[in-house]
Order: sequence, then C-alpha cells, then structure tokens
Amino acid sequence: MNPKILDLVPWDAVMPAGPQNLLIGLSLLIALLAMWFVVVEVKRRNDLVPVYAFIGAGLAIVYEPLGDMLVCALYPLHGQIGWIDVFGRLIPMFIGVLYFWYMSVPGLYFLRKLDTGLTRSTFWRDYWILVALCVGIEVYGVSQAAWVYYGTHAYVVWGVPLWAPFTYAGFTLTICIGLHLMSTQLARKHQWLIIPGLPLFMWGGHLAITMPASTAVFTTTDPLWLWVGATITMALSVMLAWVVSMVYCSDGKRVVERSLSGKLAVVGK
Repeated sequence: MNPKILDLVPWDAVMPAGPQNLLIGLSLLIALLAMWFVVVEVKRRNDLVPVYAFIGAGLAIVYEPLGDMLVCALYPLHGQIGWIDVFGRLIPMFIGVLYFWYMSVPGLYFLRKLDTGLTRSTFWRDYWILVALCVGIEVYGVSQAAWVYYGTHAYVVWGVPLWAPFTYAGFTLTICIGLHLMSTQLARKHQWLIIPGLPLFMWGGHLAITMPASTAVFTTTDPLWLWVGATITMALSVMLAWVVSMVYCSDGKRVVERSLSGKLAVVGK
C-alpha cells in the first residue's frame, strides 16, 4: 500500500488567471464549432443522434473528479472558476465546457467516417493524432499550472505521465463503439437513451483502461511495478484500437456498417 500518495494532493495550488481565461475562451469557441457540426450531422443523418450525444457528453462531467483521482491529477482550487463540485473536487469551467465537444465530436466523426468508408490507415492515423493531441494538451496544461499531476509515475515527460493520455484516447474509442451500437440498434424513438448511455461508455472505458497504472501508483513506488502498470494501461488502449480497426475498417475481413434499415450489418468476407 502507498497511502502517502493521499498526502501529496496539492490542495494549496493556485489556478493562474491567464491560462484559465485562455482555456475557457478556447473551450467555448470549440463548443460553438461543435454545435455547428452537430447541426450539420443532424441534417445529414436525419435523426437526433448528434444532439443526444452532445447532451450526454456534457452530463459525463460528473465522472471527472473520480477520473482525476485515478490518474492523480488536480485542478488548483484557489482562483478557479468552477463548473461542478463532486467528491470533494472542484472542476473548472473550461473542463465542463470541454466535455460537451470532446466526448461527442470524435464519436460523431467516427459515425460519419463509417458511412463514407473507414480504412485502417485512416483509423490508425486518427488514433495516433488523438494520442498526440492529448499529450500536447496535457503538457501545455501542466506547464501553465492549470492542472498538476502528483505522486510517482512511469513514463513522465515534462510533468505528464504519458500513460494518462492513452486512457483518454481509449475512452474515446469506447464512446465510438457505444455510440455506433446505440445509433444502429435502437429504434429512433429510443435513441434518446444515448443521453445516459454515452456517459457510461466514457466512464467504463476510462476506468477499465486506467486500472493497471492507477493500481500500481496507489500501491507502490517501486519503479518496476509502476512501469509494468503504466505499460499495461497503454497496451490496453492500443489493443482496443486494434480490435476496433479489425471490426470497423472497410479494408478488414469483416466490416460493420449501418444498413438502410438502421440495423447492424456485417458485410465482406
């Protein structure tokens, strides 16, 4: 057991005003662009799946404090413009707004690509771009003290344990899978269930993928076991991406598509 990690939470950290205001502005701007994308997709699809996904994504925010505990991250409490206070953790406004578009747009993009044909090369390109973006955002946020990681971790670069961004890419994949299944298998009158469903896809994906690294961090400070836990977590994210590529990509042996009836169909050899 490594109970000392609970004593390392930097409760006295101060949220810098400049980076916080910049992040709020960027989150709001991207949210506006995301709403435009949602409208475009509603017209293209002729259903309300994009709207339901956007709403469900925003509701998923209640998991953020638990997710932060698992990756040992904290948004400074002092000087923070808050959005929600759950489990003793105050979550800033820029994260609350971010959830609406970050948890919905990738899944809607995934559905769009499936309709036009998603190749393995495109899928893997997008996956690694997503991982790189997650790493970049984390490095920027930590460098500006907008949030901080505490405790002993493996694969730390510029204050960021690199296994954490892999979990963010991983739960994006579970959102994509869940959103596809609910949008194709549910009758249109039941598709509103995407609103409570999308948070479950996000929460379950992050919890499952994070568990090996998080267990190691909360159990020991031994570099070997921290490395093992972090490596397994990153491998789970990549493995999930591999499975998705085999099932959903059009140049694979099996292709899952939305048939004209809206039901799940497997085509190809």
